[in-house]
Amino acid sequence: MVYKYYDEKPKRLEKLSKDAQEDLLYDLINAFSVIKSPTESALFVQDLLTQNEARVLSKRLRIAKLLLQGKSYEEIKTELHNSFATIAKVGYWLKRSGEGFRVVVKKLPQKTKTKHWSEYTRWDKAKRQYPSFLWPDVLLEEVIKSANKKEKERLRKVLKNLDQKSGIHKKMQELIDEEYREKASAKKRAQLRAR
Repeated sequence: MVYKYYDEKPKRLEKLSKDAQEDLLYDLINAFSVIKSPTESALFVQDLLTQNEARVLSKRLRIAKLLLQGKSYEEIKTELHNSFATIAKVGYWLKRSGEGFRVVVKKLPQKTKTKHWSEYTRWDKAKRQYPSFLWPDVLLEEVIKSANKKEKERLRKVLKNLDQKSGIHKKMQELIDEEYREKASAKKRAQLRAR
C-alpha cells in the first residue's frame, strides 16, 4: 500500500466556501456554453479531462442516449460493457429529472452510415451516372464528406493527446508523491534528532 504524505493538506472542494464553489461551477458551465464547434469542444475536453474521465462521461452520455431510445439494461450492458449499477444510476436520474440529458441527446447529430448500393435513390444513381451535368450536387456532397473526415481526424488526434496526457499526469503524480515522501521523512528525521 502506498501512503501519500503531505506537509500541508490541500484544500478540498468541499472546504471552499459556498460562494467559491458556485463561482467555480459558474465558470465551468459558461466554458461549455461559449464553445462553438466540435473542434473547440474536443480541444477543451482534451485540456480539461484525463482519458479515463472523458471515457466515463462519454459512457454515461451514451447510456442516457440508449435508455432514451428504449434500449434495455441488458442491451446497453452488452454494447458498452458497463455494470448494471452504472446503467441504473443514469436510468434513475432520467426518471427523476434528466432534463439536461434529454436536451443534449436531442441535439446530438446522428451518425451517418454508408449506404448499401440498393439503398440509393434514383436521384443518387442519376448523379453518379451523369456527374458532369450534376457536378454542383456531387461537389457539395464531397465537401460535406471531407469535412466530416477532417472532424473525425481531429477527434482521433484529441484522443491520442488524452492518452499522452494521462501518462504525463500519472508521472507528475508520482513525482509529487515522491517529493512529499522525501519532505515527510526529512521532517520525521528532524523530529527524531530534536528529541
